[in-house]
Amino acid sequence: MGKSKALLPVPPRDEPLLAHIVRRLAVLHPAQIVVVTNDLTVPAKAALPPQTIFVADAYPDTGTLGGIATGLQQVSGWAIVVACDLPLVSATLFASLCRLATERDEDSDRWDAIVPVVNGYEEPLHALYHRRCLPLIEAQLARGQRRVISFMADVRTRYVPEEELRPHDPALHSFVNVNTPEDWAAAVALLTEQTL
Repeated sequence: MGKSKALLPVPPRDEPLLAHIVRRLAVLHPAQIVVVTNDLTVPAKAALPPQTIFVADAYPDTGTLGGIATGLQQVSGWAIVVACDLPLVSATLFASLCRLATERDEDSDRWDAIVPVVNGYEEPLHALYHRRCLPLIEAQLARGQRRVISFMADVRTRYVPEEELRPHDPALHSFVNVNTPEDWAAAVALLTEQTL
């Protein structure tokens, strides 16, 4: 992208993309907002609520898996994990994932991770993880593993196929991410359509 994706200006108010994502999910009333970043400009420019916790990656040079572990260190239960480059993220879709997270077997939670699957691929940066995943993620990191999905076979993962996602997001726009200026232009066009 050539610049911080978290701070891309979302029209029409030029709200930073990170703030836009947080605002879209605010109806879920998260107990806390944790942003894992090593970019020192993000806290000052992101325009997030004052109670937001900004933490540096506790596992530098381990990629996204280390970021997820760092975030899970800050929570005691479930965490919504969202990449900072998903401008069309849907609270309705995440609410459906949160309902799955409450499924129980007798006296215990049924799942440790709730992970959508789109076009045959896991979407681990648009998912829910319980803190119970943390030791298994840390074990993968200790082995030098950086693949985000590396620990999922070791936890009780509920994969959510497209047919369960589409009633809440028919076009699956929640999973549109932006990596290039062209991606960003296409996402902004979709955002504009949503507001019309």
